[in-house]
Amino acid sequence: MSYFMKIYKEKIFWDLYYHYSFKNIMQIPYILKINLNSCCGKFFFDKKKINFFFININNICNQKPIFAKCKKSISEFKIKKGDNIAIKLTLRKKNMYNFLYKVLNLSLPLIKGFEGLSKKSFDDFGNYNFGIKDYSIFPEIDSSLSDINFNVGLSVSIIFKNSNIEKSFTFLNYLNFPFKDV
Repeated sequence: MSYFMKIYKEKIFWDLYYHYSFKNIMQIPYILKINLNSCCGKFFFDKKKINFFFININNICNQKPIFAKCKKSISEFKIKKGDNIAIKLTLRKKNMYNFLYKVLNLSLPLIKGFEGLSKKSFDDFGNYNFGIKDYSIFPEIDSSLSDINFNVGLSVSIIFKNSNIEKSFTFLNYLNFPFKDV
């Protein structure tokens, strides 16, 4: 069992239950999934870079990502229908909690000048979204191919179940999420 999963089941679950005085434990919010998305628009013609990026995302998340294909041809961008234009990944259960632990405790502190994540990145349903400008902050990046250096960003979406903005914010505070002090 991962560290954050254990913390959720033993502490956060009951803290949320008593904090909001729910009538039923099925009303308690929880993280349903984490979606990762990254566009490879700058280098989608370079098979070596796409393969390198695919392997690194696989190593970071311990799960195989899938390619998002282009739905129609666009001549201005020189892409054809069926070309790979993005990599996406959905993490659930143990992989989700392991990735969340890795991001919060190992990767985000390595960002130079990191002040915290914005409190305004919640949507109407209580889901939280943030971006990572360079995916090379993760320790699993394969540095053996030093001739392939490029910056690629990741979009991370944390999807909650049974939640709103206030409950999601409380949940993430119990996980010691690094929010900016405004």
